[in-house]
Amino acid sequence: MDDRVLDIVKKVGLKGLHGTPSREIDHNLITAFIEQWRPETHTFHLPHGETTITLQDMEVLLGIPIYGEPIVARTDLGWATECENMLGIVIDGVVLQGQRIQIKWLLQKVDEALADGVAEVVVHQFARCYILGLLGDTIFRDKSSNRVHTIWLQMLGDLRNPPQYSWGITCLTWLYRELCRACQKGRPKLFGEDQSCLESETCSPYPSME
Repeated sequence: MDDRVLDIVKKVGLKGLHGTPSREIDHNLITAFIEQWRPETHTFHLPHGETTITLQDMEVLLGIPIYGEPIVARTDLGWATECENMLGIVIDGVVLQGQRIQIKWLLQKVDEALADGVAEVVVHQFARCYILGLLGDTIFRDKSSNRVHTIWLQMLGDLRNPPQYSWGITCLTWLYRELCRACQKGRPKLFGEDQSCLESETCSPYPSME
């Protein structure tokens, strides 16, 4: 990875994710844990007692910040225009469906080597593609494994002096939300493809944990 991009990744606070190795998902193990999840307490009820995933786990295991500004974003933007401006990718109905973009198109952009002396805007577009793909492959992974929500682009607008966000809190909230949805009757999938909630302008992807 180009040093100019890595510097931006560090500034954003996602250096830990960059160093996180790819791993296969054990669907049977995840299903077993979902069956023991209790949404009223946000804990797993296991034979030896209750346990849960904590904010400290986000910081220690993933190396992402748990302190900083809360992540609050709009869901009513013109996503195709936002992607073209911020990512430098020509968008169509296949690449972008609703508010979710194909990760493979982000990777294709990243596979193009950055030339020396390119404009700063090009470096920033390249970095956003990499970071968005990284988020979609790790803490905000979709069950389809090939799309990521473009809402996170709003946190990547200023890459010269990016705000320090609490990615750990958002990650934990997202995980709790998906676990609670997955254990509901009629919703057997974790990180399923039903993203109707995120398509609504009045629904936040960051629900209360109460």
